[in-house]
Amino acid sequence: MKYSDLIQFEPIERIIQLRDANKTDRAKAFVDTYVISDIMAERLKGIIFPQMRFDQPGDAKGLLVVGNYGTGKSHMMSVISAVAEHGELLDCLSNDAVKEAAQPVAGQFKVIRMEIGATEMGLRDIITKNIEKQLREWEVD
Repeated sequence: MKYSDLIQFEPIERIIQLRDANKTDRAKAFVDTYVISDIMAERLKGIIFPQMRFDQPGDAKGLLVVGNYGTGKSHMMSVISAVAEHGELLDCLSNDAVKEAAQPVAGQFKVIRMEIGATEMGLRDIITKNIEKQLREWEVD
């Protein structure tokens, strides 16, 4: 018998690129592999998903995600955006309470994923150019 007959695992990626969640198979993989800690479950249930609801709008807060390199910021954002865009990924969430909190927003969004690197362009220009580009790809006039 070989070890590979007993143990199977997916290799851990060193860096998760948020834009990779544009591909449905990668988005599903991100949701499947996201480990939701108790603290993160509370934040997803109590802050993030309630702010995204259309049926019971919150106080329209913006959210700033801050953390050290390698702490899972991109993975978390990939999961949130994937579930918001693809309702069928809701069942892939590993935490039942988070799954319930995410249900009202699952599949309700079209998501534009962008990352901003070093640039001298203004924030407004960066955002509008990305929105215009994506709308063209979606063939929205």
